[in-house]
Amino acid sequence: MYGWMIYPKKTINNKFGNNAFDWMKESAKKFDINLEIVISENLIILNNNNNVEFINDGRKLRHPDFVIIRDYNYAISMQLENLGIRVINSTQSMMNSQNKSVTSQLLVKNKINTPKFLFTKNKNYEMVCKYFDNKKFVMKKMKGSQGIGVYLIESEEDYNSAYDEIKDEYFCQEFIDYSYGKDIRVYVLGNKVLGCVKRISDKSFKSNYSLGGRVEKYKLNDSIKEISLSAAKAIGLDFCGIDLLFTEDSFTVCEVNGNAGFRTITQISDIDIPMELFKWVKMF
Repeated sequence: MYGWMIYPKKTINNKFGNNAFDWMKESAKKFDINLEIVISENLIILNNNNNVEFINDGRKLRHPDFVIIRDYNYAISMQLENLGIRVINSTQSMMNSQNKSVTSQLLVKNKINTPKFLFTKNKNYEMVCKYFDNKKFVMKKMKGSQGIGVYLIESEEDYNSAYDEIKDEYFCQEFIDYSYGKDIRVYVLGNKVLGCVKRISDKSFKSNYSLGGRVEKYKLNDSIKEISLSAAKAIGLDFCGIDLLFTEDSFTVCEVNGNAGFRTITQISDIDIPMELFKWVKMF
């Protein structure tokens, strides 16, 4: 079996000083999968009446049996799908997960618990504040990850500052005070929950590991499994991270990430995400 993993160029030298390329290739090899790492910015796609060639760093690539895409590049993923190549995750599911308003709409449509929200490009603090019962709320860029472009709004000054930073359509979400500085990241693959971690910050309402938060083991339970599998299915993702906020009696879905990092769970548990991933790929 021959497959690709597609990454953006920024992954080559990330903030952690390394990347997962060798890890992925070695894990795939254990399942007799020849895995090619492809950088999306280096890929040239030639399409002559649907006679499609892929050129990577000047070298022609043969068509893969599957592609795991770790980039939100819809043109590449759609071209692969149009050739009948399986892409993990699908173009549509990645679009669903990248746009926060679309994610939340699909969660609500499928009766999955998620904080109330609004989205607009209009600047109107009074209206937004009233909608959230004059309580603090979270304001986010419509597309973003790793906690970047996420603001806690406690005053009109906070709102104006965030609005000026975003400079585009924005997404506002009910603030769940009970979950301040903590959440659960759940890893889903196919119809299975692989595991989860608790993410904690002592300095911010955002608990992202990439922003300096820490992680610890957290025991899976039926509530976590049920809401996470339902969320992944609603968005259409095969391989993803579900971010759950704590409520007083259960959990609510904050975000669904189609390109979730998984170093944290590997560091604190025996769960090997790449091994699970390629074992699952081999089954199809």
